[in-house]
Amino acid sequence: MYIIIIGCGRFGSNLAKRLSDEGNNVCVIDRNGDKLNYLGSGFNGQRIKGIEFDSDNLEEAGIKNAEALIPVTSDDNINITVSLIADKIYHVPRIIARVNDPEKKYFYQKLGIETINPVEYELEILTSKLPVKSLEVIYTLDDNYVIIKILANKIKTETVNDLESKCHCIIAGILKDGKIRLPKKNEQIHNGDKLICSVHKNDKEKLINYLYKEMFL
Repeated sequence: MYIIIIGCGRFGSNLAKRLSDEGNNVCVIDRNGDKLNYLGSGFNGQRIKGIEFDSDNLEEAGIKNAEALIPVTSDDNINITVSLIADKIYHVPRIIARVNDPEKKYFYQKLGIETINPVEYELEILTSKLPVKSLEVIYTLDDNYVIIKILANKIKTETVNDLESKCHCIIAGILKDGKIRLPKKNEQIHNGDKLICSVHKNDKEKLINYLYKEMFL
């Protein structure tokens, strides 16, 4: 795959080296020649020093044949500008831009630009490793079973029946917008739903891990 990366800071240089090592043809553009040195002598791709959204530099990088363009500079204005040029003028099939300022994510979305946010992703990983606070033991049935209220936080596509089978629990209710209702077995569970569950004490940790940490294990 032929990929152009715009910006050669630490994130951009590491991304370029990894994609190159995986067998992709990679070209990196950055106006700062010193940053291009982050790539090291082992990088087999192309390096171009120059203004990132300059059409001559983009064409030298082979944008007409690029299968993907990834702007990852620390300046959202540059990332947006390059993305629009790549999309509207050169019709690059895949464009993924880095978002630096969360408040500007709206502009990317409005322009139809696919985005990544490394900082947001790192925060999700960090918070997933912290103790679970969105859990409340409502009632202890006996020495073995408890009724708990727990927030579905990192769940993938699951139905009530799927979750009950995997975590050996019984979902007695779903609390949403301050209202509780009895769930159907084929009902989809969504992130943000609060579940009222009956679960064996030995399975409680498994349920917590599934709802909170599965994506990061």
